[in-house]
Amino acid sequence: MLALRKHTPRPARLLLAIILIYAFSWIKAWPRHYDDDELPGTQQPQQDTSLGPHQVDSNQLVVSIITTANNVYTKLPPLILNTAEEHHGSLLLFSDLQTEVGDWPVFDVIWRYGSEFIKATKELGRYRTQVAYARKSIPLQRLNKADAEEEKKELATLDKYKILQAMAAAWEFRPDRSWYVFADDETWINRPGLLKWLSQHDPSTKHFFGNPPPSTEAPGPDPVAASGTSFILSRQVMGDLFVARQDTIQTWQQKIERHKSALHLVSSLLRTELQMDLATTWPAISAFDPSTAPFSPTLWCEPVLLMHHIPADLRTPLSKLERDWGATHTQLRFSDLWTRFMTPENLTYTRNDWDNLSADPANARWNILFQGGEGAPPLSGEESPDACKLACYGERYCMQWAYSSSLVSNWNGNPETRCHLSSSVRFGGFRWAPGEGEVAWRSGWRVDRFLGWAVGEKCGG
Repeated sequence: MLALRKHTPRPARLLLAIILIYAFSWIKAWPRHYDDDELPGTQQPQQDTSLGPHQVDSNQLVVSIITTANNVYTKLPPLILNTAEEHHGSLLLFSDLQTEVGDWPVFDVIWRYGSEFIKATKELGRYRTQVAYARKSIPLQRLNKADAEEEKKELATLDKYKILQAMAAAWEFRPDRSWYVFADDETWINRPGLLKWLSQHDPSTKHFFGNPPPSTEAPGPDPVAASGTSFILSRQVMGDLFVARQDTIQTWQQKIERHKSALHLVSSLLRTELQMDLATTWPAISAFDPSTAPFSPTLWCEPVLLMHHIPADLRTPLSKLERDWGATHTQLRFSDLWTRFMTPENLTYTRNDWDNLSADPANARWNILFQGGEGAPPLSGEESPDACKLACYGERYCMQWAYSSSLVSNWNGNPETRCHLSSSVRFGGFRWAPGEGEVAWRSGWRVDRFLGWAVGEKCGG
């Protein structure tokens, strides 16, 4: 070191000292913990998708679809047609009105409570009127509320009263099977992948898989909570509820009214009776479809088991993908959804009247916080769509941007803005704003940057 000082000019020694100090500071400041989206997909914690010791035959997975009378003839036919014949024997259809779809019986499970309870329960007013309309051949559509949110609330109320009886009926019609899935009529189930995933779990022990319902105390929307409609129960849980206990329905039917949703009710039942909580299974069970999935390191190598809110036009291609992947004995992942559904799309140009969901509530965790703290605009991105695009290109983790004609919430620490940046890639959809006061959208993607990352990511089998 002394020889180096003698033979090194003073300016060079000064420069070397500065470099060493900077290097020390840089290494010291290197983050010890990463956010999931900063890690390569192959380094992130993932759900195990290997075949486990508890192999599940297809007839050991009972799938109960819960629908409503108004949806029977629109939602169930495509669902039945896209269900492989080998799974027909383990598919059950439950509703709030007894009917048939072809040769398939659709069971009214609210009827199972008995007339006295139905007459005395205020929340079952819609059900009583519905049955009366059906007997008089009055179109059930006349019961629909003009306000979509009000109609949604009424149907959610009926769901509360269907779920416990649907669970009891599933055990009665298909007793002592390994696993029981309860889902709505817009859910797509990847049965080959689910059978493989469930093989890691012993059905003779208590299991309750799904995702938590939204919490009223939460400060903002949660993408996990947004997927809380379907759940999976093991044989042990079902047996404990309907064999070891003969009075589960009678005990809990008086408690239904105090619960906000069907899943809240089931969660409360299992916590009280069996001292067990729901095991969060996100994103394998999610409310995404291929057009809304936030493709990112967080999801890239995760398995896809159940997806809610699937549009009718996506059910057929998803079911075909399910059959193709089932034949390969490999697990279907979000990266495979990208290859099948996103690769054919041209994302290299700005789309007018298009919302890529950068400001969607379920995108809150991927919506990029502005530089300079809360309230600071992202590199003047508020000025115009072009400025927003430039802001995205100046942000290290930005993979897409969207510009709204008026201020819109980002559902996180950001205030309402016009420019919305996201570290995930979402396709979204057409959003036309024909009326005065409605929000118009423009969207763009940095797909070249995303593909540069994705090409190096190799997920396991």
